[in-house]
Amino acid sequence: MAANVENTFVATSDTSVATGLRVLKWLLVSAGATGGAWQINDSTDDSGTDKLSGVAAANSQTFLPLLNLELKTGLYVDIPGTNVTLSGGFS
Repeated sequence: MAANVENTFVATSDTSVATGLRVLKWLLVSAGATGGAWQINDSTDDSGTDKLSGVAAANSQTFLPLLNLELKTGLYVDIPGTNVTLSGGFS
């Protein structure tokens, strides 16, 4: 995992993970039987700007290391469906 990770999260639905300036260091995308879409927003709610997004294939896992994605307003996870889990590390 990337250095300087101070916090971690696991999200299975839309959620505000943290407010203020944050840096997303790594992300693990896991999908169940049907897969689905996901987004990381620079926001404290679902109205923010998508900074990173994707569609996870059914029954898959994708690890995105060393992202260093700067989020100025907050870290918001947007998972429109019910079959995706996002786990991440941030500072």
